[in-house]
Amino acid sequence: MLEPKLQKIALFGGTFDPVHEGHLEVAANAVKALSLDRVIFLPCRQSPHKSVAAGASEQQRLEMLRLTTQALPWAEVSDWEYEQPIPSYSWRTAEAFLEQFPEAELYWLLGGDQWEVLPTWNRFDYLVKLVRFIVHARQGEGRVEGAGHESSEVTFVSGDHAASSTIIREAMLKGQEIPAGWLSKPVFDYLRAQDIYQ
Repeated sequence: MLEPKLQKIALFGGTFDPVHEGHLEVAANAVKALSLDRVIFLPCRQSPHKSVAAGASEQQRLEMLRLTTQALPWAEVSDWEYEQPIPSYSWRTAEAFLEQFPEAELYWLLGGDQWEVLPTWNRFDYLVKLVRFIVHARQGEGRVEGAGHESSEVTFVSGDHAASSTIIREAMLKGQEIPAGWLSKPVFDYLRAQDIYQ
């Protein structure tokens, strides 16, 4: 008798202010590379590594994620971190989702910039025991290594979409055009309807 297949779940945390097509490209590449069953997008209340408040509200960022992922069968959006104390620590999130999915292989999807400073994260040594890492490395960046990373399992995925949340916010503030293909139509329409970043 075949043993049941372990579910592969990746947690993708971030501000997502706003979520753009670059985020979706990286997530889709991770799904393909590791045959993930799902990617759970986790908008954070406030990252310990960011002191500037988000431009969109918590509920607006959550709604934009729901709108842009609604047609993706592998995507899920969770407001779990909104219910947690600030700041958001990744080990707490990983611990909670392992309790929710005890039989799953849990992954953490992050960018190459955060991978470089991963050993500075709160309780890093504990986090690497809970999850495997998926790192988004743009082509040309190579395989980023750093102190302490040898204790973790990592898979690198590519993604070279030019979209930037910062540039999108600045463009909308100045009334400028957002480059084509940076936002899904539901998110673009929502930003206009809600007058976010105006």
